[in-house]
Amino acid sequence: MRYAIISDIHSNLEALQAVLKTIEQEKIDKIVCLGDIVGYGPNPNECLDLVKRSCEIILTGNHDFACIENSELFYFNQYAKQAIEWTLTELSREKLNYLSNLKLDAKIENYYLVHSSPYDPRSWDYILSLDEAIFNFSKFNENICFIGHSHHPIIYIEYLENNILKYNLKVVNKLQLDENERYIINVGSVGQPRDGNPNAAFAIIDSSNQVYELKRVNYDINKTYQKMISVDLPQFLADRLLMGR
Repeated sequence: MRYAIISDIHSNLEALQAVLKTIEQEKIDKIVCLGDIVGYGPNPNECLDLVKRSCEIILTGNHDFACIENSELFYFNQYAKQAIEWTLTELSREKLNYLSNLKLDAKIENYYLVHSSPYDPRSWDYILSLDEAIFNFSKFNENICFIGHSHHPIIYIEYLENNILKYNLKVVNKLQLDENERYIINVGSVGQPRDGNPNAAFAIIDSSNQVYELKRVNYDINKTYQKMISVDLPQFLADRLLMGR
Protein backbone atom coordinates (compact mmCIF):
# COMPACT_ATOMS: atom_id res chain seq x y z
CA MET A 1 0.00 0.00 0.00
CA ARG A 2 1.12 3.51 -0.76
CA TYR A 3 -0.10 6.15 1.67
CA ALA A 4 0.14 9.91 1.29
CA ILE A 5 0.26 11.72 4.63
CA ILE A 6 -0.64 15.38 4.78
CA SER A 7 -0.76 17.73 7.76
CA ASP A 8 -1.09 21.37 8.76
CA ILE A 9 -3.00 22.63 5.73
CA HIS A 10 -4.10 25.76 7.59
CA SER A 11 -6.78 26.92 5.14
CA ASN A 12 -4.27 27.28 2.31
CA LEU A 13 -6.33 26.14 -0.66
CA GLU A 14 -3.67 26.71 -3.32
CA ALA A 15 -1.14 24.59 -1.44
CA LEU A 16 -3.67 21.82 -0.80
CA GLN A 17 -4.78 21.71 -4.43
CA ALA A 18 -1.17 21.52 -5.62
CA VAL A 19 -0.39 18.70 -3.17
CA LEU A 20 -3.47 16.70 -4.13
CA LYS A 21 -2.62 17.12 -7.81
CA THR A 22 0.84 15.69 -7.12
CA ILE A 23 -0.67 12.85 -5.09
CA GLU A 24 -2.87 11.94 -8.08
CA GLN A 25 0.30 11.36 -10.10
CA GLU A 26 1.88 9.14 -7.44
CA LYS A 27 -0.57 6.20 -7.59
CA ILE A 28 -1.51 6.54 -3.94
CA ASP A 29 -3.93 4.06 -2.36
CA LYS A 30 -5.03 6.16 0.61
CA ILE A 31 -4.55 9.71 1.87
CA VAL A 32 -4.27 10.45 5.58
CA CYS A 33 -4.62 13.90 7.17
CA LEU A 34 -2.97 14.56 10.55
CA GLY A 35 -4.97 17.67 11.33
CA ASP A 36 -4.86 21.46 11.42
CA ILE A 37 -7.02 21.75 8.35
CA VAL A 38 -8.01 25.30 9.35
CA GLY A 39 -6.36 28.29 11.00
CA TYR A 40 -3.98 30.96 9.64
CA GLY A 41 -5.20 30.95 6.03
CA PRO A 42 -8.10 32.38 3.98
CA ASN A 43 -10.02 29.29 2.75
CA PRO A 44 -11.20 27.16 5.70
CA ASN A 45 -14.46 26.00 4.10
CA GLU A 46 -12.91 24.98 0.80
CA CYS A 47 -10.04 23.16 2.50
CA LEU A 48 -12.40 21.27 4.80
CA ASP A 49 -14.52 20.18 1.86
CA LEU A 50 -11.49 19.04 -0.12
CA VAL A 51 -9.98 17.11 2.78
CA LYS A 52 -13.31 15.39 3.48
CA ARG A 53 -13.53 14.27 -0.15
CA SER A 54 -9.92 13.17 -0.46
CA CYS A 55 -8.78 11.60 2.81
CA GLU A 56 -9.45 8.16 4.24
CA ILE A 57 -8.42 9.14 7.79
CA ILE A 58 -8.73 12.69 9.17
CA LEU A 59 -7.47 13.70 12.60
CA THR A 60 -7.95 16.90 14.55
CA GLY A 61 -5.19 19.42 15.20
CA ASN A 62 -5.00 22.13 17.83
CA HIS A 63 -6.29 24.81 15.44
CA ASP A 64 -9.23 22.62 14.44
CA PHE A 65 -9.92 21.93 18.10
CA ALA A 66 -9.70 25.63 19.01
CA CYS A 67 -12.65 26.29 16.71
CA ILE A 68 -14.89 24.21 18.95
CA GLU A 69 -13.18 24.77 22.32
CA ASN A 70 -12.55 28.47 22.94
CA SER A 71 -10.44 27.85 26.03
CA GLU A 72 -7.70 26.56 23.70
CA LEU A 73 -7.18 30.11 22.43
CA PHE A 74 -5.50 30.95 25.75
CA TYR A 75 -2.42 29.08 24.48
CA PHE A 76 -2.35 30.76 21.05
CA ASN A 77 -0.23 33.76 20.13
CA GLN A 78 -2.06 36.90 19.04
CA TYR A 79 -1.79 36.15 15.33
CA ALA A 80 -3.02 32.57 15.58
CA LYS A 81 -5.85 33.73 17.85
CA GLN A 82 -6.93 36.43 15.39
CA ALA A 83 -6.92 33.88 12.58
CA ILE A 84 -9.13 31.46 14.54
CA GLU A 85 -11.53 34.26 15.46
CA TRP A 86 -11.79 35.16 11.75
CA THR A 87 -12.18 31.48 10.81
CA LEU A 88 -15.12 31.16 13.19
CA THR A 89 -16.94 33.89 11.27
CA GLU A 90 -16.55 31.82 8.10
CA LEU A 91 -17.38 28.28 9.21
CA SER A 92 -20.97 27.03 9.19
CA ARG A 93 -22.49 25.15 12.13
CA GLU A 94 -22.31 22.00 10.00
CA LYS A 95 -18.57 22.36 9.54
CA LEU A 96 -18.02 23.11 13.23
CA ASN A 97 -19.94 19.94 14.07
CA TYR A 98 -17.72 18.04 11.66
CA LEU A 99 -14.58 19.38 13.36
CA SER A 100 -15.97 18.43 16.77
CA ASN A 101 -16.19 14.77 15.72
CA LEU A 102 -12.62 14.35 14.49
CA LYS A 103 -10.41 11.91 16.41
CA LEU A 104 -7.14 12.71 18.14
CA ASP A 105 -5.27 9.67 16.84
CA ALA A 106 -5.56 6.56 14.69
CA LYS A 107 -3.70 3.42 13.66
CA ILE A 108 -3.19 1.95 10.22
CA GLU A 109 -1.03 -1.10 9.51
CA ASN A 110 1.97 -0.70 11.84
CA TYR A 111 1.70 3.10 11.92
CA TYR A 112 0.47 5.31 14.73
CA LEU A 113 -1.00 8.63 13.56
CA VAL A 114 -1.34 11.74 15.70
CA HIS A 115 -1.16 15.48 15.19
CA SER A 116 1.12 16.44 18.07
CA SER A 117 2.69 13.68 20.18
CA PRO A 118 1.92 10.08 21.19
CA TYR A 119 2.43 10.83 24.89
CA ASP A 120 -0.72 12.94 25.20
CA PRO A 121 -2.38 13.94 21.92
CA ARG A 122 -4.76 16.29 23.71
CA SER A 123 -2.00 18.36 25.31
CA TRP A 124 -0.66 19.48 21.91
CA ASP A 125 2.96 19.07 23.00
CA TYR A 126 5.67 19.57 20.39
CA ILE A 127 8.48 17.17 19.57
CA LEU A 128 11.28 19.56 18.72
CA SER A 129 14.38 17.79 20.01
CA LEU A 130 15.93 14.35 20.23
CA ASP A 131 15.32 14.30 24.00
CA GLU A 132 11.60 14.93 23.48
CA ALA A 133 11.51 12.20 20.83
CA ILE A 134 13.26 9.72 23.17
CA PHE A 135 10.59 10.35 25.80
CA ASN A 136 7.81 9.75 23.26
CA PHE A 137 9.14 6.51 21.77
CA SER A 138 7.90 4.59 24.82
CA LYS A 139 4.38 6.00 24.39
CA PHE A 140 3.45 4.02 21.27
CA ASN A 141 3.91 0.41 20.21
CA GLU A 142 3.96 0.69 16.43
CA ASN A 143 7.12 0.85 14.30
CA ILE A 144 6.36 4.34 13.06
CA CYS A 145 4.57 7.32 14.56
CA PHE A 146 3.66 10.01 12.04
CA ILE A 147 3.19 13.53 13.40
CA GLY A 148 2.77 17.12 12.22
CA HIS A 149 2.23 20.20 14.43
CA SER A 150 5.68 21.84 14.33
CA HIS A 151 5.72 22.28 10.52
CA HIS A 152 9.34 21.01 10.51
CA PRO A 153 9.99 17.77 8.59
CA ILE A 154 12.36 15.51 10.55
CA ILE A 155 12.90 11.82 11.30
CA TYR A 156 13.78 10.54 14.78
CA ILE A 157 15.16 7.00 14.96
CA GLU A 158 15.30 4.42 17.76
CA TYR A 159 17.62 1.44 17.22
CA LEU A 160 19.47 -1.29 19.08
CA GLU A 161 23.24 -1.39 19.22
CA ASN A 162 24.89 -4.07 21.34
CA ASN A 163 21.53 -4.61 23.06
CA ILE A 164 21.41 -0.94 24.06
CA LEU A 165 18.70 1.39 22.80
CA LYS A 166 20.17 4.34 20.96
CA TYR A 167 18.68 7.33 19.16
CA ASN A 168 19.43 9.52 16.20
CA LEU A 169 17.76 12.06 13.93
CA LYS A 170 17.86 12.74 10.23
CA VAL A 171 16.60 15.50 7.96
CA VAL A 172 16.35 13.74 4.60
CA ASN A 173 13.87 13.59 1.74
CA LYS A 174 14.03 9.83 1.27
CA LEU A 175 14.81 6.94 3.59
CA GLN A 176 14.82 3.16 3.33
CA LEU A 177 13.25 2.11 6.60
CA ASP A 178 14.71 -0.73 8.67
CA GLU A 179 12.27 -3.20 10.26
CA ASN A 180 14.58 -3.39 13.27
CA GLU A 181 14.30 0.33 13.91
CA ARG A 182 11.46 2.53 15.08
CA TYR A 183 10.67 6.04 13.89
CA ILE A 184 8.90 9.25 14.77
CA ILE A 185 8.42 11.09 11.48
CA ASN A 186 7.22 14.66 11.14
CA VAL A 187 5.77 15.11 7.65
CA GLY A 188 5.96 18.91 7.62
CA SER A 189 3.22 21.30 6.58
CA VAL A 190 1.12 21.61 3.45
CA GLY A 191 -0.06 25.15 4.07
CA GLN A 192 2.56 26.90 6.18
CA PRO A 193 6.05 25.33 6.09
CA ARG A 194 8.49 26.66 8.66
CA ASP A 195 11.74 24.95 7.74
CA GLY A 196 12.95 27.73 5.46
CA ASN A 197 11.42 26.15 2.36
CA PRO A 198 8.11 27.81 1.38
CA ASN A 199 7.03 24.90 -0.85
CA ALA A 200 4.20 22.70 0.44
CA ALA A 201 5.33 19.50 2.15
CA PHE A 202 3.75 16.07 2.43
CA ALA A 203 4.94 12.48 2.79
CA ILE A 204 4.56 9.15 1.03
CA ILE A 205 5.09 5.83 2.78
CA ASP A 206 5.16 2.59 0.81
CA SER A 207 4.33 -0.21 3.24
CA SER A 208 5.36 -2.95 0.81
CA ASN A 209 8.98 -1.87 0.35
CA GLN A 210 9.21 0.33 3.47
CA VAL A 211 10.39 3.46 1.70
CA TYR A 212 9.58 6.87 3.14
CA GLU A 213 9.71 9.99 1.00
CA LEU A 214 9.12 13.66 1.72
CA LYS A 215 7.75 15.61 -1.21
CA ARG A 216 7.88 19.37 -1.81
CA VAL A 217 5.43 21.07 -4.17
CA ASN A 218 5.42 24.55 -5.69
CA TYR A 219 2.14 26.43 -5.49
CA ASP A 220 0.84 29.95 -6.10
CA ILE A 221 1.99 31.48 -2.81
CA ASN A 222 1.29 35.02 -4.01
CA LYS A 223 -2.36 34.15 -4.61
CA THR A 224 -2.74 32.85 -1.05
CA TYR A 225 -0.84 35.89 0.24
CA GLN A 226 -3.16 38.33 -1.52
CA LYS A 227 -6.25 36.50 -0.26
CA MET A 228 -5.00 36.75 3.32
CA ILE A 229 -4.40 40.48 2.98
CA SER A 230 -7.80 41.05 1.36
CA VAL A 231 -9.68 39.49 4.29
CA ASP A 232 -7.52 41.31 6.88
CA LEU A 233 -5.78 38.27 8.30
CA PRO A 234 -2.61 39.31 10.15
CA GLN A 235 0.15 40.62 7.88
CA PHE A 236 2.66 38.58 9.88
CA LEU A 237 0.97 35.32 8.88
CA ALA A 238 0.92 36.30 5.22
CA ASP A 239 4.56 37.42 5.22
CA ARG A 240 5.86 34.21 6.74
CA LEU A 241 4.35 32.17 3.90
CA LEU A 242 6.77 33.80 1.48
CA MET A 243 9.77 32.87 3.64
CA GLY A 244 8.69 29.42 4.79
CA ARG A 245 9.17 30.51 8.40
